[in-house]
Amino acid sequence: SFIETAKQMQSEARIKFNVPIEADIFTEVIAKHDNGVTPEVLEKVRFFTGDACRLKQYAAEIGTVDGVVMANLLCRLPDPLACLDGMSSVVNKGGVVVMVTPFSWLEEFTPRSKWLGGYPDPVSGEPIYSKGVLRDTMEARGFEQIHEEEMPLLIREHQRKYQYIVSEATGWRKL
Repeated sequence: SFIETAKQMQSEARIKFNVPIEADIFTEVIAKHDNGVTPEVLEKVRFFTGDACRLKQYAAEIGTVDGVVMANLLCRLPDPLACLDGMSSVVNKGGVVVMVTPFSWLEEFTPRSKWLGGYPDPVSGEPIYSKGVLRDTMEARGFEQIHEEEMPLLIREHQRKYQYIVSEATGWRKL
C-alpha cells in the first residue's frame, strides 16, 4: 500500500521497486530521499491508514496535525462529507489541508446522494459544480481557501499505456 511504502521510505534511505514495461517485463528503479531530508524531518511525519470518513472518531487516537494531504481521495469515498466534517477535529488552527481531486464521481465508489456536485440542480436544471460545493463546505467548517490550481497527473500503466488526469488542487487553512 502507499502508506506501507511511505513508512518504509521513512525508515530507510532508499527502496527498490519494479516499474512495468510490458506484460511480465519490468525494470528495477530506486527511490531515495532528497538531500537535506534529516532524521529530525522524518520524525515529524506520520502516516496513518484508516477510514477517512471516520476522522472525528480517530481524533483521540491520532491527535491533531498541522497538515493533511488528500490526493485523489475525495471522489472515491463512500461519504465525502463525513470526511470533511471530521477535518476540523484533526487539523490544528493555522494547519493546512491540501486536496487534489478530479471530481470524477462514480456510483461504484460514492452513492449519487453523497456526491458533492457534478449534477444539475433538480429545480433549476443549472449545473452544480463540485468546486463550488467544496468551497462552501470547507468555509462552513472554518477553513479559508489559500490556493487553487489545476494539477495534471499521469498514471503509467506500462511503457505504452498511460492515464492523463487533470485534478483540481486546493489548499485550505484552518482559521
